[in-house]
Amino acid sequence: MEFHYTEPQNELEKMFGGFFCINAVGTIEHGDDLKFMKFLDDHKPPAHMVVYIDSTGGDLEAGIGVGRQIRQYGLWTDVGSFVLEPPDPSKPLVPRKRVNGRCMSAATMIYLGGRLRFFSEGSQFGVHRFSFKDPLPEHIGKSQELSAKIASFVSDMGVSPKFLELSSATDSKEINLVPEQRLKELRVVTGGQTDVVWTVQARRGIMYVRGERDSIYGRHKVMLCFAKDAGFIFWAVIEAQNRFNELTGFGVVEINLNGEDIKIDISEKCKRFQVGADVHVIAKVSSDQARIISESDSIGVQIKFVHEAPTFLGIGAMDTEGGVEQLSTFYRSFSK
Repeated sequence: MEFHYTEPQNELEKMFGGFFCINAVGTIEHGDDLKFMKFLDDHKPPAHMVVYIDSTGGDLEAGIGVGRQIRQYGLWTDVGSFVLEPPDPSKPLVPRKRVNGRCMSAATMIYLGGRLRFFSEGSQFGVHRFSFKDPLPEHIGKSQELSAKIASFVSDMGVSPKFLELSSATDSKEINLVPEQRLKELRVVTGGQTDVVWTVQARRGIMYVRGERDSIYGRHKVMLCFAKDAGFIFWAVIEAQNRFNELTGFGVVEINLNGEDIKIDISEKCKRFQVGADVHVIAKVSSDQARIISESDSIGVQIKFVHEAPTFLGIGAMDTEGGVEQLSTFYRSFSK
């Protein structure tokens, strides 16, 4: 497989937002995961950049390796490729053209690595049962190991386990072209925003219920926590996207519940600080406020310059539908 990095042609294109992408094209060969690792080290692409895939498959383990690196770097994926059209001397920029592509077999593992996964109309996404080209008796154990590795990878990428059932139902010598709507149902295609994932966790003496979501605005988390010595705590993690000064300096910080129907102003009592690429917002909340949070339909955080500001930074409403039981049980367990 070949990897091609595209960056802004000149300062003019960079001024208008630039154009960064990676084209991953061709058959996946053994060792391409190591090749891609070196490619990333050499080019150091920015996060939130799209990897366009045009491949009919190849080495499955290498595909999984590339997919994991895509996730580690926070890149997004799409099917197809972007190419430069023939230059026009009368224009300062060479137009770019998206070309439809195919993502088949082992290439689907690369696609699943995207934190966000898009699907452009006209492209094709195909799956089948994975197998060895020339199976031998010693491949039985290897096949079982590979099946476990695929299942683990699919789960880690937030994809429905039914995706594996769909793949296994098609003979290895055939290809099942999966329509976009079905891919969305299986959480293979996310578009610009993933579903909120709710979990209950514990760390360093703090129990918490966490909602987490990826979107074009970054990876965000909201948490309702309880610590023995502090009581209930609200904690948000906001991927700053280089807006550290605004996120830590703007004067208004609100917890927004049920869209914007309920607002809890924590401007005076919250702590805000930077950790890596994120800004953390932490505030102690009363038992009554924790109850309201646990019973809400959605949770968000708005950080503004002033209350009347029409726009905000922070976290848009995160649906609590998948965390209703966790939130309510958590609150009842620690409330007096």
